[in-house]
Amino acid sequence: MRFPWQKSTPSEQRSAPWLRWRIVAALLLISAVPFVVVGSGSWIVFRKIAIEQTLAAHRTMARAHAAAIDMYLTEKLRTLEMVASTNTLEELVNPEKLQEVFAAVTSVHNSAFVDLGVIDNRGRHLAYVGPFDLIDRTYENADWFQTVMARGSIVSDVFLGHRNAPHSVVAVRRQSPNGWWILRATLDNRTLYGLVQSLEVGNTGDVFVVNREGLYQTPPSDGAVLDPSPLTEPPAHSGVRDMHVVSPGDSMRRVTTWLNGDRWSLVVQQPDSEILAPVSRAVAMGALIASVALALVLAATVLITSHLTRQVDLANQQRDQMYADVLRSAKLASLGELATGLAHEINTPLATISAEQTNVGDTLDDIELPLEVHATLKKSIERCKRQVTRCGNITAKMLQFGRKTDTVLQATDVEPILREITVLLERRTRANNAALNLDIAHDIPPVWLDANELEQVLANLVNNSIDALGDGGAINLSARRVDDYLVLEVSDDGSGIAPDNVDKIFQPFFTTKPVGQGTGMGLSVVYGIVRGWGGNIEVKSTVGKGTTISMRVPLASSIADEANAQPTIARTT
Repeated sequence: MRFPWQKSTPSEQRSAPWLRWRIVAALLLISAVPFVVVGSGSWIVFRKIAIEQTLAAHRTMARAHAAAIDMYLTEKLRTLEMVASTNTLEELVNPEKLQEVFAAVTSVHNSAFVDLGVIDNRGRHLAYVGPFDLIDRTYENADWFQTVMARGSIVSDVFLGHRNAPHSVVAVRRQSPNGWWILRATLDNRTLYGLVQSLEVGNTGDVFVVNREGLYQTPPSDGAVLDPSPLTEPPAHSGVRDMHVVSPGDSMRRVTTWLNGDRWSLVVQQPDSEILAPVSRAVAMGALIASVALALVLAATVLITSHLTRQVDLANQQRDQMYADVLRSAKLASLGELATGLAHEINTPLATISAEQTNVGDTLDDIELPLEVHATLKKSIERCKRQVTRCGNITAKMLQFGRKTDTVLQATDVEPILREITVLLERRTRANNAALNLDIAHDIPPVWLDANELEQVLANLVNNSIDALGDGGAINLSARRVDDYLVLEVSDDGSGIAPDNVDKIFQPFFTTKPVGQGTGMGLSVVYGIVRGWGGNIEVKSTVGKGTTISMRVPLASSIADEANAQPTIARTT
């Protein structure tokens, strides 16, 4: 036993520093081992999470973009089928008619087609509209020609062709009395490239499309269209598949899915180094903090874990948002399919009505009738034709809704439309002992709207006024200019609207009519249409005295001034 005033021996003095370093080393080891274990475990766990989350996001994006690209290609194919079905070969080989059809198609599809051609069963052009000199070219030996002759339609791979530039075509086959013929159009691949490249995969990731031979169909980040890709003859598979690709210097995660009738493969790939960069930075930061002060290892670990947890939460939020976006797109697609199916069902009786009214017109020409009666019946038949056409335009808009297209707004002379809708609705107003009065100011300028939608709006509003009148009364339809707007008013002296309901009438499915006599969609549709024109709508109503609905629609001149261009006036005859 040694007392405090006693000095330590030399041996004790020599052993004390070693013991101190041994304790320091033990503490360092005890502190470092958990750090190494936690750091290694964190690296393994978060590496796996980062890869799994990235692959899940890539699979979702690849599935959604493949569906969008397929929808885009299908839309272009259906457009060509519609053109080929609604026009005869004799009409399409007329250069002026083909130019007219091409102009209509490009205006609807935002110049998605570069050219349009009619080809016979020997691969020779019968007519062509476009920027290239292809009228004397033949395609009998072309792969796309042989495929469409065998299968009936195609969205081809990208190829050079006679124009010696990468392009792809969409073509459909049809039968004529003289044999098969083909309607072919060249796609503007810039839109397709935009669809593919809109999928963002970090800074060093890549998204592209290849065909079954492994040739690029869209430009990759390093290469050009029609260059050979690393995927030589990619294997076909269903759904979405991911794989780990090891390459010199790095490895990557690759997600693939097939589209365009299993002719193309959409490829999404990203290097592991970029996927794991956030995890690598976090671990390096933890190691730096631990090397500076092991005493803060626990705090540093908590901070790093919290940081990584926030990163995982952010990745989960992004995944949930992408899932919600995909779900919303699926709902819109289902609604579009419903609208398309309904439009097709309506088009069938419309075609029958059109054919029957033609038969009536032909029969009327063979019957001897007084000139006045004959003229009256002829006018009625013409009105029927215009209304069938209008119904056809409405169903076309339903089809356009299914294809995500927009309403075509243009400068329109509304006076003929107002007079025609007045004539059409006079019979119903007279049947209800009501009067329909039209008051149009002198020299109304063209208005910026859709003519077919204007007929729909006026018909909805006048029919609502007729229902509000009951038996007897008057409906006034007026149009006048106020500043840079045209004010259209539909007023009646009917029962009016309760004050509590005035603010609700434009809500979907709200109606004051008895059950079974109204859906509550008419005024909500009217509201949406008028707002789509860039106008607004107001309601003034007094119970027992009547209702006035006013619409303010911008004049075409004001729209033209804003666009620094003069629009073309679409007049109704």
